[in-house]
Amino acid sequence: MKRIGISFLGPVWTAVLLLLVGLGNPDAVQSPVKVACVGDSITYGAGTTNRTVYAYPEQLQWMLGPGWEIRNFGSSGSTLIDLGDKPYQKQATFQQALDYQPDVVVIMLGTNDTKSQNWAHKDRFVLDYESLVDRFRLLDSNPTIFLCLPPYVAGQGNYGINEHALQEQIAMIEALAGKEGAEVIDIHAKTAGRDMLFSDRVHPNNHGATVLAKTIYQALTGNEYTNSVPDFYETSWRGYPMIKFDLAGHTCQLVKPDKPLPGNPWIWRARFFGAFPTVDLALLKAGYHVAYVDVSNTYGADDGLDVMDLFYAYMVTFYDLNPKPVPEGFSRGGLLALNWARRHPERVSCIYLDAPVCDFKSWPGGKGSGDGSDWDWKNCLNAYGLTEQEAMAYNGNPIDDLEPLARAGIAIIAVYGEADTTVPPDENILELAKRYKQMKGRIQLIGKPGGAHHPHSLSDPTPVVDFILRNQPL
Repeated sequence: MKRIGISFLGPVWTAVLLLLVGLGNPDAVQSPVKVACVGDSITYGAGTTNRTVYAYPEQLQWMLGPGWEIRNFGSSGSTLIDLGDKPYQKQATFQQALDYQPDVVVIMLGTNDTKSQNWAHKDRFVLDYESLVDRFRLLDSNPTIFLCLPPYVAGQGNYGINEHALQEQIAMIEALAGKEGAEVIDIHAKTAGRDMLFSDRVHPNNHGATVLAKTIYQALTGNEYTNSVPDFYETSWRGYPMIKFDLAGHTCQLVKPDKPLPGNPWIWRARFFGAFPTVDLALLKAGYHVAYVDVSNTYGADDGLDVMDLFYAYMVTFYDLNPKPVPEGFSRGGLLALNWARRHPERVSCIYLDAPVCDFKSWPGGKGSGDGSDWDWKNCLNAYGLTEQEAMAYNGNPIDDLEPLARAGIAIIAVYGEADTTVPPDENILELAKRYKQMKGRIQLIGKPGGAHHPHSLSDPTPVVDFILRNQPL
């Protein structure tokens, strides 16, 4: 038995992981390693400023990348002991974790068990932990199981949670791991004495959750996570300071305002950085950041969205930008902005579109009244892994599924040329607006009489800027 986080994993487990990710089996490369993060409110992300961004499973996901699929099965207040306040095995999240059929299970429970009314049943702790582990052992996926020594309790603790009972647990968990042949991840040692990692002496804050994610990363890979902000160089754009860096092979740019607004709001150009930038420049002057990651030729497909997820994590984690940016979709960038927003509606303040592609059958397909692009259509089909026949039956374009945006109350503003023959409005933004309004979605349209596809934007960007400022995240 090893305490992961103190020493690296050996070659046997590394070989197992290589097989899991498919390096030993070319046919399995497309199947990500499924990791179930089982736990209480610490796993859930309580204590962070935004659990959908900073909870340790979320941070672990972007650290590991698309070869892994991390799911958060944290249940606030849960105990490991079945006679406790809220037994984990009786929560819906437990059954969901079993149904997930994970390849790896990371269990971090025990903190709530230290409360006096729960620790009165400490003689049940090991037996109930064995029962929990056995339920996962019986799964068809035959997962590898990691048992975490819970985080240190800072100061005098809170909510009745205390370090004294936690110290008793540690020996029990280590003994159980030896009996079960499970690995131990020593979260306790990584957090001990570091009170600044906690928001309320119990729950890790954003930085504390990063420590948890890095420690578990090492357990899963056998390597220490050393990446931080990628190497970058400083330059300028339109008189504003700008940094450029490479992220997973994709060029990234971040332009900083002279006086950032509180909360560091930002607009996220999905495509064509620097083109027709009247809105971007006006927002920079108002205190917004402007960001961009180059995911050219992905047309809103998952590969591009995965890179956008990684970029988003860097922006909010390392540059402290607001968790709710404004996706900005120019032309084909509409597919990227809208698809990413549909994937993460909880991470969006509002959306700005300009002559946007909302259905790839219209552009680049050219299957309606528009010009289309044969070269881009072939690349688009390749990006989605579709034949032309499959693409024509595809119902995953932005106009096909606006419910996530409407349900989240996302406001959209769109500028378009009424005579656009490249991205015909009737097949794109006007059709999207009609469907969105039917769902009670909020959308404002600004048509340019006689306007073609170019030029984009408005000579006076005030209507767009005012709209974005009205919908600025708090």
